[in-house]
Amino acid sequence: MTVTSSTSTLSAAPAPLNAAIAAKIRASFDSQGVMTHWGALLTGLADGFCEITLPFSDKVNQQHGFFHGGVIGAIADSAGGYAGYTRISPDHELVTAEYKLNILAPGQGDTLIGRGHVVKSGRSLIVATAELFVVDQGKETLCALMQQTLFVLNTLSPRTN
Repeated sequence: MTVTSSTSTLSAAPAPLNAAIAAKIRASFDSQGVMTHWGALLTGLADGFCEITLPFSDKVNQQHGFFHGGVIGAIADSAGGYAGYTRISPDHELVTAEYKLNILAPGQGDTLIGRGHVVKSGRSLIVATAELFVVDQGKETLCALMQQTLFVLNTLSPRTN
């Protein structure tokens, strides 16, 4: 059975995001080597929401010509994580504590879209979810669902080589 949807099954349109927080999130996303290497784009950002789009390529496929499950998981983790970033103070950081991914259909299409939503945000933990869609000939098909817990950090120094 294939589940299809042209819109998210989650909440309605999110509120606009503070420009300073949006800039911090975009800079963080742009610093992720894996997202840059794969060609992922941050295509939507609002309060409690993030959308990441990834074109299909030989960098992200598995042996049957679909999006690799690990790639689907990474896009889900980032979409949920950056949705969580919209809810924290600009001087705080986030890391993923855990996530669970259910792949519902093959990731077969031209584009993978991850839409992350905050379910609940607290001082130290944020629960987020993401829906992953593949787009094939203009039609979106739900291919995976993810739920995650994010841990809020007071400070985090980026690793230097």
